[in-house]
Amino acid sequence: MICRRHEIGARRIGWNEVTNMNLNEQYETYRNQTSDELMETLIRLTAEQQQTGDMNRSKMEEIYAMLSPMLSESQRARMREIIERLNAPI
Repeated sequence: MICRRHEIGARRIGWNEVTNMNLNEQYETYRNQTSDELMETLIRLTAEQQQTGDMNRSKMEEIYAMLSPMLSESQRARMREIIERLNAPI
Protein backbone atom coordinates (compact mmCIF):
# COMPACT_ATOMS: atom_id res chain seq x y z
CA MET A 1 0.00 0.00 0.00
CA ILE A 2 1.28 3.45 -0.82
CA CYS A 3 0.79 5.81 2.11
CA ARG A 4 0.34 9.43 1.26
CA ARG A 5 1.24 11.91 3.93
CA HIS A 6 -1.57 14.10 5.15
CA GLU A 7 -0.41 17.66 4.85
CA ILE A 8 -1.65 21.13 5.51
CA GLY A 9 0.30 23.32 3.18
CA ALA A 10 3.72 21.67 3.30
CA ARG A 11 3.41 20.45 6.89
CA ARG A 12 2.50 16.92 7.98
CA ILE A 13 -0.04 16.67 10.81
CA GLY A 14 0.55 14.28 13.68
CA TRP A 15 -1.85 12.78 16.20
CA ASN A 16 -1.26 15.45 18.85
CA GLU A 17 -2.10 18.22 16.42
CA VAL A 18 -5.27 16.45 15.29
CA THR A 19 -6.49 15.95 18.85
CA ASN A 20 -5.83 19.60 19.67
CA MET A 21 -7.92 20.86 16.73
CA ASN A 22 -11.51 21.86 17.30
CA LEU A 23 -14.20 19.99 15.40
CA ASN A 24 -14.49 22.64 12.67
CA GLU A 25 -10.72 22.51 12.05
CA GLN A 26 -10.84 18.72 11.85
CA TYR A 27 -13.73 18.88 9.42
CA GLU A 28 -11.94 21.38 7.19
CA THR A 29 -8.74 19.33 7.32
CA TYR A 30 -10.32 16.05 6.23
CA ARG A 31 -13.45 16.99 4.27
CA ASN A 32 -11.88 16.79 0.82
CA GLN A 33 -10.13 13.48 1.35
CA THR A 34 -11.35 10.38 -0.43
CA SER A 35 -12.30 7.29 1.54
CA ASP A 36 -8.90 5.77 0.70
CA GLU A 37 -7.07 8.90 1.82
CA LEU A 38 -9.03 8.99 5.07
CA MET A 39 -8.18 5.33 5.68
CA GLU A 40 -4.48 5.98 5.05
CA THR A 41 -4.57 8.93 7.44
CA LEU A 42 -6.37 6.85 10.07
CA ILE A 43 -3.84 4.03 9.72
CA ARG A 44 -0.92 6.44 10.07
CA LEU A 45 -2.38 8.23 13.09
CA THR A 46 -3.28 4.93 14.76
CA ALA A 47 0.24 3.59 14.15
CA GLU A 48 1.63 6.73 15.82
CA GLN A 49 -0.60 6.13 18.83
CA GLN A 50 0.25 2.44 18.99
CA GLN A 51 3.98 3.25 19.03
CA THR A 52 3.53 5.56 22.01
CA GLY A 53 1.23 3.11 23.79
CA ASP A 54 -1.75 5.48 23.57
CA MET A 55 -3.80 3.08 21.41
CA ASN A 56 -4.28 -0.66 21.58
CA ARG A 57 -6.96 -3.18 20.68
CA SER A 58 -8.85 -2.75 23.97
CA LYS A 59 -8.92 1.05 23.52
CA MET A 60 -10.32 0.56 20.00
CA GLU A 61 -12.97 -1.78 21.40
CA GLU A 62 -13.92 0.85 24.00
CA ILE A 63 -14.33 3.42 21.23
CA TYR A 64 -16.42 0.94 19.21
CA ALA A 65 -18.65 0.18 22.20
CA MET A 66 -19.16 3.89 22.84
CA LEU A 67 -19.98 4.79 19.22
CA SER A 68 -21.82 1.70 17.97
CA PRO A 69 -25.24 2.57 19.48
CA MET A 70 -25.21 5.76 17.38
CA LEU A 71 -24.35 3.97 14.13
CA SER A 72 -26.42 2.14 11.55
CA GLU A 73 -25.79 -1.56 10.97
CA SER A 74 -23.68 -0.82 7.89
CA GLN A 75 -21.68 1.84 9.78
CA ARG A 76 -21.03 -0.63 12.62
CA ALA A 77 -19.86 -3.23 10.11
CA ARG A 78 -17.55 -0.67 8.46
CA MET A 79 -16.16 0.41 11.83
CA ARG A 80 -15.53 -3.24 12.76
CA GLU A 81 -13.74 -3.72 9.42
CA ILE A 82 -11.59 -0.66 10.09
CA ILE A 83 -10.67 -1.84 13.59
CA GLU A 84 -9.65 -5.24 12.23
CA ARG A 85 -7.57 -3.59 9.52
CA LEU A 86 -5.87 -1.30 12.03
CA ASN A 87 -5.00 -4.27 14.25
CA ALA A 88 -3.66 -6.43 11.41
CA PRO A 89 0.10 -6.93 11.33
CA ILE A 90 1.82 -4.60 8.90
